[in-house]
Amino acid sequence: MHHVSRRILAAAASLIFLLKPDAAQAQATMTITGRVTSNGQPLGGTQVGITELSAGAVTDQQGRFSFTVDPARASRPVSLLARTIGYRPIRRSITLAAGRSEQNFELEKDVLNLDAVVTTGVSEATSQKKTTFAVAAVDNAQIKEAPASSPLGALSGRVAGASVTAVNGEPGSAPRIRLRGPTSLTGSQDPLIIVDGTISRLSLADINSEDIERIEVIKGAAASSLYGSDAANGVVQIFTKRGAALASGQTSVTVRNEIGSNDLRKTIPNNFSHPYKVTATGEFARDANGNRVQEDDRISDNSYPVVYDQLGEVFRSGQFMTNYISVGQRNEKSNFNASFQNSKDQGIANLLSGYNRQNFRMNLDLELHPKLDLQTGAFFGQSKADAADDSSGDAFFGLRFLEPNINLLENNPNGTPYKAAIRQTPASGNVTNPLYNWSNIQNLNDRNRFTGTLKVRYRPFQWLTYEANTNFDRGSRELRSYTPLGYIGSTGTVSKGNISSNVDQTKAYNLGSTLTATKAMSWFTNTTKLAWVYEDQNNTGTSIFASSLTVPRVTEFSAASRDPESPIIPGSYTQPIRNQNFFAITTFDIKDKFIVDGLIRRDESSLFGADQRSKLFKRLSGAYRVSEDIKLPGVDEFKLRMSYGEAGLRPVFDAQYEQFAIQGGSPVKITLGNPDLRPAFSREIEAGLNVNFLKNFTFEYSYSSKITDDQILNVPVSAATGFQSQWLNAGSLGGKTHEVLLGAVLASKKDFLWRVNIAGDRTRQVVRSLDVPPYLVGPVANTTIFRLASGQPFGIVYGSKWLRSADQVNEMIASKRLSGTAADYVQNEEGYYVAKTAYRTGNERPLKFADATGNTLFQIGDVNPDFNLNFNTQMNWKKFSVTAVVNWVQGGDIYNYTRQWPFFDQRDPAFDQRGKPEVEKKPTTYYATFYNNFDANDYFVESGSYVRLRELAVNYELPASLVKRVGMGDGRTARLGIVGRNLFTSTKYSGYDPDVSGGGSNPFAYRVDYFTYPIFKTFTFMLELGL
Repeated sequence: MHHVSRRILAAAASLIFLLKPDAAQAQATMTITGRVTSNGQPLGGTQVGITELSAGAVTDQQGRFSFTVDPARASRPVSLLARTIGYRPIRRSITLAAGRSEQNFELEKDVLNLDAVVTTGVSEATSQKKTTFAVAAVDNAQIKEAPASSPLGALSGRVAGASVTAVNGEPGSAPRIRLRGPTSLTGSQDPLIIVDGTISRLSLADINSEDIERIEVIKGAAASSLYGSDAANGVVQIFTKRGAALASGQTSVTVRNEIGSNDLRKTIPNNFSHPYKVTATGEFARDANGNRVQEDDRISDNSYPVVYDQLGEVFRSGQFMTNYISVGQRNEKSNFNASFQNSKDQGIANLLSGYNRQNFRMNLDLELHPKLDLQTGAFFGQSKADAADDSSGDAFFGLRFLEPNINLLENNPNGTPYKAAIRQTPASGNVTNPLYNWSNIQNLNDRNRFTGTLKVRYRPFQWLTYEANTNFDRGSRELRSYTPLGYIGSTGTVSKGNISSNVDQTKAYNLGSTLTATKAMSWFTNTTKLAWVYEDQNNTGTSIFASSLTVPRVTEFSAASRDPESPIIPGSYTQPIRNQNFFAITTFDIKDKFIVDGLIRRDESSLFGADQRSKLFKRLSGAYRVSEDIKLPGVDEFKLRMSYGEAGLRPVFDAQYEQFAIQGGSPVKITLGNPDLRPAFSREIEAGLNVNFLKNFTFEYSYSSKITDDQILNVPVSAATGFQSQWLNAGSLGGKTHEVLLGAVLASKKDFLWRVNIAGDRTRQVVRSLDVPPYLVGPVANTTIFRLASGQPFGIVYGSKWLRSADQVNEMIASKRLSGTAADYVQNEEGYYVAKTAYRTGNERPLKFADATGNTLFQIGDVNPDFNLNFNTQMNWKKFSVTAVVNWVQGGDIYNYTRQWPFFDQRDPAFDQRGKPEVEKKPTTYYATFYNNFDANDYFVESGSYVRLRELAVNYELPASLVKRVGMGDGRTARLGIVGRNLFTSTKYSGYDPDVSGGGSNPFAYRVDYFTYPIFKTFTFMLELGL
């Protein structure tokens, strides 16, 4: 015990020695003072310091700064740097000497963020001018005018190579993002998300955009190698406000409120005609079984006697509201920011309350000693959502089968609202009344989340920095569904109801320890970092389902039946995941114009197979600042760069293990284990250039060639194993991407500023190899229409073709797949070939194409766009500001299941023959042929091209005199504005919205429209107050 005490005292003494002021500080020092301004106005919050010595200060609200330094710490001239967000930094060389030196700075606005500093994927904070690969940065100035409901939405239209899709419009659902091309054939394309150092596995729908200081994005292995086996999809790193950008001694308070409405952007009409006989009183004629009787011609050209505005009853204007308050302060030794946000998004579905969220965040930085800093933060969020999906079937599915004469607001025979039994025979039972479902079925989604961060930075020497961090992220979600006893189906059947509860929890923390050494020599500077990262994640879940209730209006499991024929079914899972990672990275900055970067990383993961527990990743990159050697007319900065990097994708938790299912009380083999399962391995070469020219323009081009081997696929295995499938490394996926970014300041005057950014990209992807026979995949059941085959582009839709050309007819006649001659077939008014004898008769049918072998499955679509092009602009004129974001997606096909399935019940507008010349009217059997037993065919492949005004914000800052007159006092600002989201979309797509996906792990490669909650537009009024 005595020896332990002595060791503790010795360690404490060593720490005190390292932390104590240098003895030289008692000697003569140099005091550097000055003022930082822009256009004569003080710039508070500017960091002024000597980077080589980690010495400096932050300007106060008058732009003044002062700090002291020991001249003996540097034997040669040093660089004095003045830098603040949104302005071009100034660096000047000074020689340290005892006494006082006044250094004043006049900074110019950096409207195009040419000198932004990034930290993602690099060894230390680095200017964009010196990065060796593309790093995109989106700061608060670009986000705050029209904050998206989640951080990923803020990237749409602002980052070249970033594709963001909503998947569906349900309030509270997070968008999905893909960076550059895909890396996985069947797995997720989601990038690694890091929030204030916390590796996040939970939904970004929990985080509000108003808290964001900046977002940094790296898009592939060439940049993301630093993050190893979890980063082949790229990395999105989010930094929240900490008060660090404020002036010393400044307190900032922001109160922002938005209120407005959501509205359906576009309606999809159903068929407003029918083919049935009617009586003299206008009622449907019926046979002995009560079924409606069709007209002999089977043509749907009769009007319904009454038509209801069903979409107007199902959808309504919903309230959108956010309340946000943020308080930040910076002092000499500390800074903090605290915020609270309340949001309410009712969506557009009638009777549903939508999504409600409350978030609280607190970040605090402390300088405990000139050598020791502490950063800490905490976030808590909770949300509740009243989901539109129900346990008896998707309401948006049943909506597409409604006949227009059904009054959704009519009461049931028992007096309850919203008529349920609305099927009109012989129609199927697919139809449902969404209002009845939403008023009787409860679908609640409750989420809670807590995140904590702690980071310590210690500088024992001016060239050495040690950092240690711990980050904790905990989230829980309960999905609770209740269908009451006595629930009435669309056919009039009464069910016993059901109740279910699914509770999922994730507890994750990551620890890190980093040692960074920076050494400046006469002609180069080297930064080397050694790091250890440990990740611990536990996913747990419990579920319970009862299919028969005994007591009405009781939403507890105690009301469930104890009948053995309707048992209560429990379930649970536990997923412990451990990862340990080491990396070393070194960067050489040679003469301020050559930058060379290299790293190596070793990952160890419990997700890898038992015999493949570790994997190495490498990167080598470089940049040459040509403009430092060659002065080109009008060129301010010209950089060439190239990077080669490796990164991976981890298998899902259960992929390496044997899996069994319980059937009839006995275990049944399902998935064979694989101890040799490796992470997918992605290699990328990125080459590009950056040019800043004429002081107001910037251009960036990047080319990416990416190959991802060891694709992780669940493939069938031999029946001799006793198992059905096994996860294998069984394929390779390649992709090439071109990205361009053009920024321009079109006007920059005292009262007028106009900035424009254009970001575009084009990606082509191919399955390079597949170690299993070609097969079809899809996002959900019934949508396996995307073919995976070696040598074929990724994202290809396979299905049947209908005869639409004379060449196809001749080919089928030559192969004897059609009888007769070409004269026996004719192209009808809709472009389809039919038998001449059936043309314009009740027997007219489209003909399906088959090749000489009898094959009827062909490529009928390609989801990959020709290109994506995005425009965002900001215009300031005196007190007015306008911000807009426009997305243009050209090409790329969508398969429209939302249209195909209603063909089964003749509910699509194509069946409506009213208004056509008599000879051109087609029978219902003609259009029903396109249903094709619900198999994919080219009739339902549509172009996904669109141009969308994604964001529009118009704001006006009230004059200071008016603000003071209304009693707000001095020093306050007030802004009024209007904000629009998804206000306008130009497209030929027939569905609700072309930015749609059927969900699943890869919504970008599997673009199907499958009865999702429609994406809507939002228009709000905004009031912001500032101190």
